Amino acid sequence: MVGVSADKPETQQKFIEKFELTFPMIADTTKEIIGAYGAREVLGVAAKRKTFLIDPEGTIARIWPKVKVEGHADDVVAAIRELAERR
Repeated sequence: MVGVSADKPETQQKFIEKFELTFPMIADTTKEIIGAYGAREVLGVAAKRKTFLIDPEGTIARIWPKVKVEGHADDVVAAIRELAERR
């Protein structure tokens, strides 16, 4: 699991610490990755947090269009386990 945001690494580190995340974050300051998956910003702020589960073949297996940080990781981990069981 990896997170991607347009935030600078320093900002991401604060976010990781605040929410006790256990996965790495990619600083997509050029917004190339974010744009490829349809996420966008309005006035420099994320319009929506989204989570994309990408399978080993690179296909989007699931999208969470609205994300609340607390509890979300558990939902994603469950979906990853479900995906693994189907393979």
